[in-house]
Amino acid sequence: MKLQKIFFIISLFGIISLILLSQTTKGQSGTIKSIKYSENKITLRLEKRNETLIIFYSQPINLSEGDKIIFQGKSEFYKGERQIIINKLSKKT
Repeated sequence: MKLQKIFFIISLFGIISLILLSQTTKGQSGTIKSIKYSENKITLRLEKRNETLIIFYSQPINLSEGDKIIFQGKSEFYKGERQIIINKLSKKT
């Protein structure tokens, strides 16, 4: 019984730690090299970076080539290329 309580407390502590870490994660930044609008996604290429940024969105957003952005997302490989699925994006001021 005591062992179960210890594991439960450790699990709660781990979950709270992960939540706090995810909220304090700083975004990456870059300058937009190209933008491609598709039916349900926007594909961004950045200057001096090899990965592609993917935004699943139903409407175009106000971004232009040369804009500096800050973004957060999940990195993964698709057809042998690294891409980042964006979950947070903002223009850098």
